[in-house]
Amino acid sequence: MMLRTLLLAALMAGTISGILLTAIQQLQVTPLIVEAETYEPGAGHAQTHDHATSAAETSGNDENDQRLLLSLLSNVFAGIGFSLLVASAITLSNQKGWRKGLLWGGAGFIVFFAAPALGLPPKLPGTTGASLLDQQLWWISTAAASAVGIALLVFSRPRLLKGIGVLILLIPHIAGAPQPEQVYSLAPEFLAQQFVIASAISNATFWLLLGLMIGHFLRNLDDSPLT
Repeated sequence: MMLRTLLLAALMAGTISGILLTAIQQLQVTPLIVEAETYEPGAGHAQTHDHATSAAETSGNDENDQRLLLSLLSNVFAGIGFSLLVASAITLSNQKGWRKGLLWGGAGFIVFFAAPALGLPPKLPGTTGASLLDQQLWWISTAAASAVGIALLVFSRPRLLKGIGVLILLIPHIAGAPQPEQVYSLAPEFLAQQFVIASAISNATFWLLLGLMIGHFLRNLDDSPLT
């Protein structure tokens, strides 16, 4: 019964949060990506014939629909996966209720977005970056260090462990994120700043809603065996 409740809570919270994230991205994030793509070489060539223009518009609409569908599926699946993680943490720590859920959602935002974004902020198309592998390794290590550091700060009582938690939080940023040899962006700076802000808002909304719903759905979960 407990396992079924946990899975249903994760499924509902992940699906709803993923749909909301997609909607916010369509309103705030995707338009910035589309605008940034216009600064890429060859993006500004206009069609001179009506037939060619119509075909280009149709192709563009199909591409936008495909992008929307892929984003929706990706966000929903990611939402369900993160919901399972948060639901497991809430259950093991016995911190249920929507208020506790908000705190867990805030922690998820810090671990999986805010902390990595301090070194590797979201980038628009046409922006240089270090090798993908280096970025992925740094992102994973930063998320893991953030999770461990926050856990030590919140759940440990000895000051020594709390101090270790702070140190673990800082280590990835002291080491520094991987950077390209030359930094440049085809899109203007103001557009890049808007993209970072829009990404932060959409991710914060996603995580806070996810945590709130998980905490709410699990508020009456008893301590019966996982069956």
